[in-house]
Amino acid sequence: MILTGVGAVFSASHKSPEGEMHGHSYEVIAWFRNVNRADARCFKAALQSVVSLWDHKVLPEDMSWGEDIARAVGCLANCVEVEVRRPLERFYARWKSEDHP
Repeated sequence: MILTGVGAVFSASHKSPEGEMHGHSYEVIAWFRNVNRADARCFKAALQSVVSLWDHKVLPEDMSWGEDIARAVGCLANCVEVEVRRPLERFYARWKSEDHP
């Protein structure tokens, strides 16, 4: 299986479990199946269109965790694996499609 990975960055805010509003910058890396050797720019555009939905906005309550963001990106961008990073805090989350080993 051939995979192509692309990245994007966005900033958004959300409420902590204690109810405090605060923000983060997220780095997102998405891996796409690339059987036909498509240009990586098309995958980059797909990822960017998804993260732009949340850039400089308040995240929905069901997306308070990196794992939730990774799953949402995976489903909306139709990729097989997504990693969400908050590098300054050293937090990482990963989602994999169930049909991707």
